Formats: sequence, structure tokens, C-alpha cells
Amino acid sequence: MTIPKELEAVLASSVDTLGGSVRFAGTRIPVQALIDTLDDGDGIEEFLESWPDVTREQAEAVIHWEQNHARQIFGLELVI
Repeated sequence: MTIPKELEAVLASSVDTLGGSVRFAGTRIPVQALIDTLDDGDGIEEFLESWPDVTREQAEAVIHWEQNHARQIFGLELVI
């Protein structure tokens, strides 16, 4: 798995942990848990309640990266 440069301080991946799944740094919580939570229609608050080892800053960094990735594709202004 390749972790985007902007998220290298937020995410981690190693074959020794969760079979190499991308996870939040310092945890065993896969980033897929955040994506699934949002896909289910729940918000960041529900995610943070379910996964208290992930910081708000970590979760927001992933969400902002994802939003900016879409913004780049559509030629929109990036959010910092």
C-alpha cells in the first residue's frame, strides 16, 4: 500500500500489522473503518465514539485529503 505523502504522519502500513492494511498511525484501526462509517451515513462524531484511539486530527486529515483529491480532479479550489 502506498500512503499519500500528505498523510504519512497520520497513516501507517506494514505487513506485520493487519496484513498491511492502511491504518491510523499508532493504532490498529484501519482507515477503512472511517470510510465505512461515512459511507453508512454516520458522521465523524460517531466514528470517534466507536474508535477513541483515533484523534479528531487524524480523522479530519483523511477526510480533508479525500475532499481535496476530488477537488483537484474537478478543478476546484483546494481546502487547507
